[in-house]
Amino acid sequence: MPDQAQANYEVYVARHQEEMEREHRGKIVLMHEGEIVGIYNDDGDAYEIGCDKYGLGNFSAILIGANPIDLGILALSFD
Repeated sequence: MPDQAQANYEVYVARHQEEMEREHRGKIVLMHEGEIVGIYNDDGDAYEIGCDKYGLGNFSAILIGANPIDLGILALSFD
């Protein structure tokens, strides 16, 4: 079974990437169990909220509109 970050990223690409890049490029999408649970301007905010609400390793923060870098619990990406 894929880990939370991988599973969330796969759902993001398949279902949400096109819309998110069109409407929220440069922001951070917070995902938990395959669902978008928030969109933030700052990766620190997304990380802190993810830890508080879901616990470390149980969420993903993805930079919208960039190529992914695998960081384990986070799926942040930078151009």
